[in-house]
Amino acid sequence: MKDQARPLSRGRDAWWACLSVILVIVLSFFFRWSSNIMDKGPTWDERYILVPITDLVQRGWTVETAIDFQEAKGPAMIWPYAIWGELFGDSVNTLRLLSLICFIVTLLPLMWLALRCGLPPPSLPLLALGLFLLPFEAVLAQLVMGEPSYVLGVAIMLAVVIWGSMREFPGGMGLDRTESSGRGFLGPFLYAIILVVLLHSRVHVVPLAGGVCLALFCRDGFRSWPWWVASIIAGLLRIPLWMRWGGLVSSDYQGMHGLGLRLESLTYFGAAFAVLFGIFLLVWFARYRHLVFWWWAPAGVLLGLFMGIVVPPDLIDPHFWEEINVKSISLFLGPTRSLVVGVSPDESLQWIPLSILCGIGLGGLGAFGAMAFQYRSDESIATLSRLQFFTMLCAWGLYMFTHGFVFDRFILAWTAAMPVLWIGMLPRWAWFLQTLVLIAYLSLSASSWLW
Repeated sequence: MKDQARPLSRGRDAWWACLSVILVIVLSFFFRWSSNIMDKGPTWDERYILVPITDLVQRGWTVETAIDFQEAKGPAMIWPYAIWGELFGDSVNTLRLLSLICFIVTLLPLMWLALRCGLPPPSLPLLALGLFLLPFEAVLAQLVMGEPSYVLGVAIMLAVVIWGSMREFPGGMGLDRTESSGRGFLGPFLYAIILVVLLHSRVHVVPLAGGVCLALFCRDGFRSWPWWVASIIAGLLRIPLWMRWGGLVSSDYQGMHGLGLRLESLTYFGAAFAVLFGIFLLVWFARYRHLVFWWWAPAGVLLGLFMGIVVPPDLIDPHFWEEINVKSISLFLGPTRSLVVGVSPDESLQWIPLSILCGIGLGGLGAFGAMAFQYRSDESIATLSRLQFFTMLCAWGLYMFTHGFVFDRFILAWTAAMPVLWIGMLPRWAWFLQTLVLIAYLSLSASSWLW
C-alpha cells in the first residue's frame, strides 16, 4: 500500500516508542497521585457502575449478577472490572488502576496507526501527548468508568480495520494477491468480533461501524461488502441483550438513554465539536483553494448557525430520574454548557454563543472532511480520516433519534483516532494552537472531576 508506512527499527526509532509510553505512564500517575482522587470514595458515575461490579465479586457469577444488573453500560464493561476485583481486590482505588492500565495500553494501537499513516517515529511523543489531552480520556482513566476500556477497544478495532482493509492497488502497489485475500477474510472477521464486544460495552460504537463501512465504500465501492456484512452480523448479535433488557440499556436507565426525536441534541453536539474540529476551520482558510469539497466548511458553518437559532437546547431546565435517584440535573452537561452559561447567564440570550459554537463545530467538521478527501485513496491516512469524518456525521445524525442525557464526554466514544489525525493533518502552528486549547480543556475538566 502506498501510504509511506514506517515500521519501527530495532535501533533509535524504537526508543521514540518507549519514550512515548513512559510519557503517558508518568503523566497518568502524576494525575493519580497529585489529585484528590485517591482520597475519594466512589464519585460521579462510579456510584452506579460499582454496584454490579461488587455484586459479581461478592455474590458470585449468576444470571442475575452478570446480565440482569442495572447499569447503562453492558456486560463487556462490567465483567473485566469484576474479574480484576476478584484477582486483586475490589476496593475503588484498585479498580481504578485497571482504567489507568487500559488508558496506557491504548497508546500501542494508536502508535501503530500513526506509523501506518506515515508519521515519523519522532512524532510518537506528540501522539502520546495528544492521547493524554484527548478530551476526558485522561480524566476518566482515573475513575471506574466505561470509557477507558471502551476507547482501548476502539483503538484496536481501528488498527484491525486499517490492517485488514489493505489490498492490491492498480499499478502493483500494496499487497500481493495472496496476502490481500487472506486479510480480506481475517480483517472483517476480527473486526466483527471486536465490534460485538464493544456493542456489549456501550451502543455508542454504532456510528463507528457506520464510519468504517462508508469510508471503505468510498475507497473500494461494492468490494467493501465484507465489512458491511461483518457490521450487520455484529449488530444482530446485540439484539438478544436488547430483548432481555427491553431496551438499549437496563430498565432503570431507559428513561435516560432511549430512543426519541430531539433536534436540540444536534445543536448541542455541534457546539461541542468546536474544541475538536474548530482548528480545521482555521486551517481551511489557507487551504480551501486546493480542496475539491471546499464548500463543506461554509455549509457546516451556515448549518450550525441555523441550528443554534432555530433549535437551541435548554441548558437550564432540570430533569429528574427517580429510578436511580438522579435529582435536578440538566439534560445537556459538560464544558460546552459551562462555557455558554458562563458567557451568557441570561437564558434568553444563550442561543447566541450556542449558534457561534455550533457554526464553528460543524464548519470545522466540514473542513476536516474536505481535507480528508484530498488524500490519495491508497494512503492509510485517507482511510482513517474519512472513517473519522463519517463516524462523526453518523454520531451527530443518530443523536437526533435519542432522548435523555447529552454529555460532552459522549464524544470521546467516537474520537480515538484524533491524536493521530491532529498530527498527520495539521500544520505545526495549528497543532500547537490545538494543543493549547486541549490543555485548557483538560484543566477545566480535571479540576471538576478529580480535585
